[in-house]
Amino acid sequence: MAKRNSGTWNPWVLVALSLALLVAGWLMRSFPILIFVGIAPLFALSDHANTSKNPWNRFELILLTLAVALFAANLFDFYLLVLVLTQAILLTLTFVGYSFAFQNLGSRLGKFTIIFFWLGVEYLFLALPWKEQTIFLADALRLYPGWTNWTQYIGYLGISLWILVVNLVFYLLFFQTKPFRMYLFILAIGLIILPLLLSYQMDTPGVNRIQMISLYTHESNILDAQNLRQGEVAAKTSAWVSVLVVLLSFVNYQTQRK
Repeated sequence: MAKRNSGTWNPWVLVALSLALLVAGWLMRSFPILIFVGIAPLFALSDHANTSKNPWNRFELILLTLAVALFAANLFDFYLLVLVLTQAILLTLTFVGYSFAFQNLGSRLGKFTIIFFWLGVEYLFLALPWKEQTIFLADALRLYPGWTNWTQYIGYLGISLWILVVNLVFYLLFFQTKPFRMYLFILAIGLIILPLLLSYQMDTPGVNRIQMISLYTHESNILDAQNLRQGEVAAKTSAWVSVLVVLLSFVNYQTQRK
């Protein structure tokens, strides 16, 4: 089958598309479905960074997109502008890290590496003093706690993992393959619907943002023993995987230089 490389997409088209979807997703929190597709164009934009002679231009576009999207998530509060820019820079580093790993470990690494890095950065946010003002990707679904009761097992940032995985499938569907692959479309819809169905089968509510922040500020009296024991399993695991990937990339980079 012929393939359409996402590098053939105009970078500014990808930026405009991602901005429209992410800003709409954050501003319309009563209908947050667009957040499940808003990051897919950024996955495609990272392909430009892998092939461009000057990839930093592409990372600047990713930074611009994330900064505007996070600004919208904070309802354009200028008092939080410095925090927004700091977050956007750190999240852009997830794409920089992927590009570095891609160049040193090869194309078999896959875009899922970006998800590991992203969750690792969100886990890092929990160690910073401004965590209470931080916007996590999971916050896009805060109005619908009934959708995510399964976070009792993997943590609140498991919602971020869910959103990113669905975005990755939509990236493969719309930006990587040609002709249209029905199985990818079915997979994407299934990845949205199945966690919803699973959640509504659970009687125990999931971990919410307040509980997560309390746990990582040592104010865990409101948490039950189960949540205390598990914490942010998905994000913590991703953080360790990210460290391993970076170390392997650095070792390979040093080896190639010799």
